[in-house]
Amino acid sequence: MTKAFLLLLLCLFGCIKMLPAQGKSVSPDTAYFTTKANKVKIPFKLVHNLIVIPVSINDSKPLNFILDSGVNSTLITHLEYSDSLNLNNSSKITVRGLGQGYEIEAIVSDSNYMHLPGIKGEGQEVFVLMEDVFNLSTRMGMPIHGIIGYDIFKNFIVKINYSASMLTLYRPDTRIKVNKKSEQYELQIEDCKAYLYANVRQYNGDSLQVKLVVDTGASHSLSLYLPTNEKLKLPPKVMEAYLGRGLSGDVHGKIGRLNSMQLGKYEFVDLPASYPDEEAIKLAMNVANRNGNLGSDILKRFTVIFDYPNNKLYLMPNRRYKMPFTYNIAGFELSTPMPGLNVFVIANVAKNSAAYEAGIQSGDQLVSINGVDCRDLELKKVLDLLDGRPGQQLRLILRRNLEEPYRVTLTLANRI
Repeated sequence: MTKAFLLLLLCLFGCIKMLPAQGKSVSPDTAYFTTKANKVKIPFKLVHNLIVIPVSINDSKPLNFILDSGVNSTLITHLEYSDSLNLNNSSKITVRGLGQGYEIEAIVSDSNYMHLPGIKGEGQEVFVLMEDVFNLSTRMGMPIHGIIGYDIFKNFIVKINYSASMLTLYRPDTRIKVNKKSEQYELQIEDCKAYLYANVRQYNGDSLQVKLVVDTGASHSLSLYLPTNEKLKLPPKVMEAYLGRGLSGDVHGKIGRLNSMQLGKYEFVDLPASYPDEEAIKLAMNVANRNGNLGSDILKRFTVIFDYPNNKLYLMPNRRYKMPFTYNIAGFELSTPMPGLNVFVIANVAKNSAAYEAGIQSGDQLVSINGVDCRDLELKKVLDLLDGRPGQQLRLILRRNLEEPYRVTLTLANRI
């Protein structure tokens, strides 16, 4: 089951508008192996369908970064970490991404070193947000320090084994052995992002080709931008939803089901798709003629090889391939205000959802599920319990403010 409680849409950071300081020059960047081996393996953690890897910048300790193929710049989301990074050649800029918000200030720094196990990058450009707009740590239940993407993908052939939670980086001139069950796709690399084409079949039977950003940093299956093609239609049965967080604020929209989506020989039927509100995505709608993005709820069903040097993508089905697509049928997300501690707070209750009708409110603390104290459960286990089947009943105890705990029987419901 997919953990659809967190739809970060991290690809939205790739739509940054930067206003750099005058006279600023950027050093050329490069990354290379620090061993003689042909490949380097890096174990990762998969949280909310998002890949978390260790990265050190300059002389920092290893930090937790989300690997996001939809992002073209390395981003530090906590300003306080810049003190220990010893950032070079820093200056202030103004940035703006997607979401219904505002421009924020950031620090841009070039000529930095970046370290991953077996890998070193030189001349790296790093952005540090002056305001932690993503709140990644509270959303992921663990300390998250930033986002990294193109700086890795452009230099290496990148293999993501979602089943084994293993990232393998190959030298760009390596001849990769590809399983005969894999399918090869042509990638278009535009503005540091990878695009491919897929076909979607809608509720009315219409089929059309769509151009999608391949985005490991989006935890959903598929997002479609309605204004980019007059043939894209909203399904008749949808639910209002909080879709995630862009650089400039929250992203709201609707979730509905597509009849199917086809990637070459692979076809997915009855999958939930996100339809962001136009206001929140207006900066993305005219970029590279894109129609949306392909997220990790689809990618995690494969072993994925990104071959940027040769503009290729390979997909090989794994054990998750035939799993049904679900979404947030409980109707709320969870926040961890003290990452690392098992304290869970309700966030973003969807209107007309099971949680909304049960009277659950944002800010309520989740105390127990089916008689199990949440203090004894890690975030992944809590999400597993909440991510059940339609019709399943969950016995919840919650606390609102400092009042006595209250009990709710929550019946999971499919609203799309």
